Amino acid sequence: MLSVRTQAALAALSLAFAAHTPAMAADDGEKCEGFNRLLCMPLAAAASVADAAASVAEAVNFKKPSSKVVDATDEGDLARIKRFDPRKDPSFAPENMLGVAVNTYLTKPDPAKDAKRFAVLEYLVDKSDIAGELGTVLLQETVNQAYFARNAPQESWPRRLALAHLLVERGASARGINLSTCDHCETDNEFLALLIQAGANPNVQSTTYSALLNRFIRKDQFDAARRLVALGADPNGSTWGKRSMLVRLVSECDKDMTRNLVPSDRFDAEWQKCVSAVTTRVSFAIEQGADPNGKANPDNECLTPYDVALEKKNEELAARLLKLGARSRFGEVCRSGG
Repeated sequence: MLSVRTQAALAALSLAFAAHTPAMAADDGEKCEGFNRLLCMPLAAAASVADAAASVAEAVNFKKPSSKVVDATDEGDLARIKRFDPRKDPSFAPENMLGVAVNTYLTKPDPAKDAKRFAVLEYLVDKSDIAGELGTVLLQETVNQAYFARNAPQESWPRRLALAHLLVERGASARGINLSTCDHCETDNEFLALLIQAGANPNVQSTTYSALLNRFIRKDQFDAARRLVALGADPNGSTWGKRSMLVRLVSECDKDMTRNLVPSDRFDAEWQKCVSAVTTRVSFAIEQGADPNGKANPDNECLTPYDVALEKKNEELAARLLKLGARSRFGEVCRSGG
């Protein structure tokens, strides 16, 4: 179990990464759903990445690295790393150097140095206690790859997977990490399977990101979504306000909002495009086991996908939901206490 301090630090780190991500690329909560995304600006940086990273470092007692450590990890100079004496400088402690080495390995792709840098990682991991909070924090770094904005994703995937394997094999636990922030996770099922088997919850969500399955479906990553369901993701998982994932998918297509946001000469084409995309996603979710009635109950105001489709004036989707098993009066009966 992570300490409250570390949980808060991890949450701040996730928020900071989200704050530096373009609004169109993130799940920004109910106010940025569907066509609302056209109105969304990048999130205000509630905590900068630097400040959040500092909080994480403090939570696991990292010391500010010396330039010697930075240089040695950058070069992958294992012999020099071994000579550093923590009695002379606290930043030479293996746990502190490991944090620097992980960041260097993930954020500075250099094929000529990767093998040497990984050897440094192996040495420092074996010298550190990663069975507790430190291991979880470092695994979270493999998930929160905000540096994809700087590096081609395909350059980072092999290093991310190799590091995650090393940490898990040496005893790091993925319990407590936030998978909902995982960028490009749809590309590598081995990475997801590794983390979930190590304790990660595939259904977790955060303030700025919905559960990973929801994100996969909304990005039309259906193969990845199927694999995630096989790994334990819940198609009936809730989102904000205890609403079902299906309700959230349906709510992305709002006819009046589309009319307000799109030039009149493009409205019909854009509306049909939205209807088609959302209908496909909703149908897929139901095929994967989502309840056609959205698990509507008094706790979520008895809100059903069918009711939301009608509210958004998406009659085509409402009709499709009925064919897929939704009951037109389910919400009404629920609200009446029946």
